[in-house]
Amino acid sequence: MAAPTPPTPAVAAAHAAVENRSGVRSSIASGEADMLLRAPIHVRRAALKTLDTHDLGYILTEVERETGSLYGLWADTPSGFIEDVLGESIWSKQRAIVDAVPRYKRTMVPAGFGVGKTYIAARLCAWAAATNPVGTMLVVTTATRFRQVRNQLWPHIRKIVSRASLPGFCDEVQWKMPDQWGNNVLVAYGFTAQAHDEASMQGIHGNPKLLIIVDEAGGIARTIGAGTNNLLTGDARLLAIGNPPADDPRSWFEVTCEEGDDPEEPGTVTIPIATFDSPAITNERVPNCLDCPPSVAPHSLALHLPDQDWIDRTLREYGEDHPYVIAKVYARFPKGGGGKVIPVTWVEDAKQNEDPTGPGWVRPCDLGLEGETAKHTVKRGSWVRLGVDVAADGGDEFTIYRIVGDAIEHRHHSSGAANDNQVKVAKRILEEIHAAERLAQALGSTAKVHVKVDKNGLGHGAVGMLEVWGENGKHNSEIIGVMVSESPERDDPGAVMRPFRKRDEMWLATRALLQPDPATGSGRLRLRVDREAAIQLTTPNLGHNSGGHAVVESKKQMKARGMKSPDRAEGILLAVYEPFARRRGLIA
Repeated sequence: MAAPTPPTPAVAAAHAAVENRSGVRSSIASGEADMLLRAPIHVRRAALKTLDTHDLGYILTEVERETGSLYGLWADTPSGFIEDVLGESIWSKQRAIVDAVPRYKRTMVPAGFGVGKTYIAARLCAWAAATNPVGTMLVVTTATRFRQVRNQLWPHIRKIVSRASLPGFCDEVQWKMPDQWGNNVLVAYGFTAQAHDEASMQGIHGNPKLLIIVDEAGGIARTIGAGTNNLLTGDARLLAIGNPPADDPRSWFEVTCEEGDDPEEPGTVTIPIATFDSPAITNERVPNCLDCPPSVAPHSLALHLPDQDWIDRTLREYGEDHPYVIAKVYARFPKGGGGKVIPVTWVEDAKQNEDPTGPGWVRPCDLGLEGETAKHTVKRGSWVRLGVDVAADGGDEFTIYRIVGDAIEHRHHSSGAANDNQVKVAKRILEEIHAAERLAQALGSTAKVHVKVDKNGLGHGAVGMLEVWGENGKHNSEIIGVMVSESPERDDPGAVMRPFRKRDEMWLATRALLQPDPATGSGRLRLRVDREAAIQLTTPNLGHNSGGHAVVESKKQMKARGMKSPDRAEGILLAVYEPFARRRGLIA
């Protein structure tokens, strides 16, 4: 087991100060404390480094008498608190962000991928709660979903409190400290407001000071954003940090970030932090990481940040103009929502949708079936369906995806010689049919497995072979050949989006299932798929023809702008797709 991280001199001095409380007040320490509190920040921090733990302990005792907090010397310097008290390393952009909070009413931070958004938000929470007298400051943290609050931000906060031996104790999403009478007072907590319930942001401001930390701010609804603005009265501050939304034009986050560039809004500052700002790319000199356990070899903080290789790979996979790149690499707001058939955030949300548990839910890997390794849960009795996109003439990729109820998973992909004839392709599909039938039987499903196969190219021959094998008793599934170039099965002239071809219909149907419900914030699917499939789902652009029909960008058009054929995505579409007569009751 790794040895515990030793306390910083400031924390050790704070512990000594607690012991000094009952001692004789030192006039020298009182004078030095008063001088330090009045000194400029850089002078104060330099002076503190010259003191030993014993002398600093006496000074902190006097600081507590004057400010009400042992850490009052750092009340105006969050970066100083993070470095001197927590003993952690931050870099220039992070330092600019945290030190802006005491000076501005709103600090808005559109941020790229992997630049330490949640890390820095947690440290700011610790600073605000620890440097103010108990009962005078309340820190409220929120995000688009409670699991983000519980599983991302608050584990950081709990770790900080424990490792730095800060006062009080943390539970799952609360931090309490004892006041001077020994009462446990709530100093910070996390919650999530319902997207359309502006009243959920009311009643928070009961302390002289308030800090609201909005993590994953790009997903915050306009009503909730407006609710935070209503709380910013008196000595209240807001930090909103997150990726710019790739598909929500004129979001609350975007509009408020624009205020930072408006001279008529002096209370708002916007500090973008793009992935290109990472010290791993700029070569900014940064200290060694102090957040890893002592057993880990010393290494630069830059090792944990995105590098040029990540950016180059992301540009290749998505394309320079993709909303994901604009938002997560450049930390800018895509204009017009990106024009994609399926927005990036919908796919990301579907990948993060939690697995239901309880009676009736089971993991395929626990059923004892050959080849079943999936650890997500599925509902007993659910329909089992396969989607197969066959590589045209052996090119591109041959992919198979499976949906059980609402959960979609990757089952197979191959390219080249593995797909060079219809017999090989049909045999591989048959293997997946047998696995799907075993799973359906184990789940107690009464419906046949539906196998939807793209009939273009080799797929036509594969469909024929599978149908014959079914007649000969080699499987008991229903084979459905799909011609994506045909007209859509149904055409509603009054629909907002009228598909032009069946391929468009399939994309729009999957879009509808992934679209978050305003009441729950979640779509109707759980995506347990590979990274490449998730990228492909968000790649095609959406357009309209002269007849007003919705048209999904063709494979040829996508390849012309350097994108891969979306074979994996279309395997998912086929898994989801059902002819109208078979559609009822398929999604659990």
